[in-house]
Amino acid sequence: MFSKLLCGLHFPLKPAQLTRQVHCSAPRPALPPLLFTLAKPLARIVAAVVGRGARVWWKKLPQDKRLLFKEAAKRHRKKFVVAGTSLLGGLAYAYESHIQECGVTGRRRFVALTPDQTKKISRVEFQNLLEDLKPDILPDKHPIYERVVKVSNRILQGNRDIRQIYDKNWTVTVVDQPVKNAFVLPSGNIFVFKGMLDLCENDDQLGIILGHEMAHTVLGHVAEKLTMASFVQVVLLVPMAVLWAILPNDGVALVANWFIDQMIQLIVDLPFSRDMEMEADEVGLVMAAKACFDVREAPALWGLMELMSEDPMETDRDLEFVSTHPCHGTRQESLSSQLASALTIRFDCGCARLDQRRDPQIRLEEFKRFVKKQQSVVLVEQEK
Repeated sequence: MFSKLLCGLHFPLKPAQLTRQVHCSAPRPALPPLLFTLAKPLARIVAAVVGRGARVWWKKLPQDKRLLFKEAAKRHRKKFVVAGTSLLGGLAYAYESHIQECGVTGRRRFVALTPDQTKKISRVEFQNLLEDLKPDILPDKHPIYERVVKVSNRILQGNRDIRQIYDKNWTVTVVDQPVKNAFVLPSGNIFVFKGMLDLCENDDQLGIILGHEMAHTVLGHVAEKLTMASFVQVVLLVPMAVLWAILPNDGVALVANWFIDQMIQLIVDLPFSRDMEMEADEVGLVMAAKACFDVREAPALWGLMELMSEDPMETDRDLEFVSTHPCHGTRQESLSSQLASALTIRFDCGCARLDQRRDPQIRLEEFKRFVKKQQSVVLVEQEK
């Protein structure tokens, strides 16, 4: 799967900044990027207005004219079949014509947004985030900021063979908030919150986190998610309009609309999101390995987060189907199964040998025993 993820070249970079532009294909005309972000509300409004309008018009129609329309519909049913088939064919063509092969993994996926459109959306989001977080953004001379830049540069240096690294202007923003979060916009803007930095005991753990988030960007997951969500709404446009037309009143139609939304989320959106997270875990682990981080920290980190989490959505596998992310235990198991391959990549890249006496898994087991002991003490105190 990762034949294209070779060891990168190592030479100095400016802080979190790669400006070389690489283009392998001519840009093609496409829809305005704003349409992709507004696809769902627009599609639902259009469906509701058209469907409800048709229902009101039908109710006001005299009985004799209703019969005439029914008879006309029977006479022209072949035309309706041809029109429906043409519509489905058009959707199938639109889907197939926008299938692309991921330059990193080789996976074929449906993407209608061009890189330039994705960047436009990202620039708007970047400016909004800077404005919203401005009071808590740390200066670029702060030691914490320099730590994030150092780790980010190390990942970029180790993965310079990946073309998708070059078509972004990488920046770093560190936010002084206790939120355990980090993310990277499609344009390469890295955001790390101090809560996440406090969680990461060392740069290897931070490298695993940033490798995962940067993998989302390199893989183009945002464009893929927006495209898929928009396509689903376009496909549902006619069925939802028909639904609004045939149901007896607006209240029933609203309930049906809500139910369909929930089913789409469970069947399409959430599994798709979890697959993206697992792919980013996999590619991020390889990126961290090529940057010579201690990849043994990856499964150990998710094991630690599982022990620390009090949210059942993050730890209970039975609830995973209603979450956008796999639970911590699932991610730990997946990364553990990929660890041998990642260590081989790390060795092939000429990285320094890892100290077997400082295995993160040993530290995790010690912490597990500590947590278990503390829980036993609490139970004894409660029994008293």
